[in-house]
Amino acid sequence: MIKSKLILFFITIFLINISFASTIMEKLEEERIRLVEKVSPGVATVFTVREVRIVNPFAGTPFGDFFGFPNEKEFKQRQEGLGSAFIVKIDKKKKLVYLLTNNHVIENATNIKVRFKNKKVLEAKVIGRDKLSDLAVIAVPFKKGIDKYAEKHKLSLGDSDELKVGATVIAIGSPLGLTGTVTMGIVSALDRSIEGHPGEGFIQTDAAINPGNSGGPLINLKGEVVGINTAIIAGAQGLGFAVPINQAKWVMEQILKHGKVKRSKIGVVIQPLTPELSEHFGVEKGVLVSEALEGGPAKKAGIKAGDIIVAVNGKEVEDINDLQKYIMRNPPGTEIVITVIRNDKKLDIKVKTAPWEETVSVENMEEMEAKYGLIVQDITPELVERFRIPKIPYGVFVYGVKFGSVADQAGLRNGDIILSVNKKPVKSAEEFWNIIKKAEIKNNDTVLLYVQRGMSKIYTTLTILKDKK
Repeated sequence: MIKSKLILFFITIFLINISFASTIMEKLEEERIRLVEKVSPGVATVFTVREVRIVNPFAGTPFGDFFGFPNEKEFKQRQEGLGSAFIVKIDKKKKLVYLLTNNHVIENATNIKVRFKNKKVLEAKVIGRDKLSDLAVIAVPFKKGIDKYAEKHKLSLGDSDELKVGATVIAIGSPLGLTGTVTMGIVSALDRSIEGHPGEGFIQTDAAINPGNSGGPLINLKGEVVGINTAIIAGAQGLGFAVPINQAKWVMEQILKHGKVKRSKIGVVIQPLTPELSEHFGVEKGVLVSEALEGGPAKKAGIKAGDIIVAVNGKEVEDINDLQKYIMRNPPGTEIVITVIRNDKKLDIKVKTAPWEETVSVENMEEMEAKYGLIVQDITPELVERFRIPKIPYGVFVYGVKFGSVADQAGLRNGDIILSVNKKPVKSAEEFWNIIKKAEIKNNDTVLLYVQRGMSKIYTTLTILKDKK
């Protein structure tokens, strides 16, 4: 009898627990649905149009007409793209609604349209963009009642510094054009470095992110934006990255104030403090200075090769990303305190920062090509196969040289590979023309080119045509 009562008791407790757990799950689901319904109207889809240059492999051959290609060496083709954005600010004086998105979503776009969840579509303009953080601020005018809609659905920006690994996050965007798509996951890691983005520590998440999610918000369980979905690794699963919202706030503030982002540098070549180097120098954390550049702020202030930077303005430096972040996020000309360890002694050194060299945007590459009589292209697998380009780690392919041009006078030939400019390796046509453009602005007379021709390598100089201001 007692045994039967005990069994009945435990069955009752079990059923109560199941019922309680079910109630909790239902409440959690209701809260998640409410959260998504609240945030989704503040997320928009971005449609872009670009004109891209296409190299015509059939130029001058009878195959061009057969395949429907124009009979030019190169021609322009319309390319459509899409991404996501979200409402962050309303300016009643300028009558603009501001949205945050990714730079790569709107870069080089000739037309940008934004479609909101209420089906309203408005043409947008770029207020400013920043390639380093892959962020951009765009705006739409007060039309079709969008100002009232934006006031109601502007998203709340959280504090990404409070994020912890394992925290639940939700991504909202338009992957592959499927607007209003919601995916959920966790924060997999923090402060991840991505090549080409120094000083930018990214959030890693396993929330499903696909092309079209870019520029959309990553939100926490409070409904606050903690990141901006920006990148995926091709072929990988469960690996997505987002710009921390605190970084985005700073970039947005710079863009709205200056139209661009102003960063600082101190002029040092640095390297990680590996376990072996750490043991040798007797310092556990920090960043090793391998060179203080001649004429740079660090050199002038007395920083030397072999110094280990352990703090900036009292903030502890654990790795290269920390150091870059703490220095770059200061206006040029700011006096900062760099704490170094030198010969087992801790020194505080005051350094006045210099402007970070921003990438000069070459909006019209064709103008630069016409100016110098030179067409260079990124080295793609197709070009390697077609022209039997030898295996090289970097460089740009010389596709065309105009007779009598500056490039012709420099001795460049079709089929050459420009490996470096002024001893700096070049990895893309855009990077090549940016270096040339900077040389124009600095009024340089020439630049030094290192060129591979067949299996040989040669140096030559390219005359810089002065920038007309």
